[in-house]
Amino acid sequence: MKKFLINYIPAVHEGQVNSDNKAFFYRVEIDEQFANRSENDKSAGLAAKDTESGLWKRFRFDGIKSAVALG
Repeated sequence: MKKFLINYIPAVHEGQVNSDNKAFFYRVEIDEQFANRSENDKSAGLAAKDTESGLWKRFRFDGIKSAVALG
């Protein structure tokens, strides 16, 4: 899996609604794209493993501000 630093605006961050639309950085290993069937979108975002917490997360393309490859 490729490692990236993603700057992302989540709807919810650490269990709290992100009402300020603040962006956060995540160090991740990207696995695959995911679809949003309810919106008939075959490529809605990326599934990735957070390298710091070990948790799997989903990043919608419309919330990604930047992504930088980490060698």
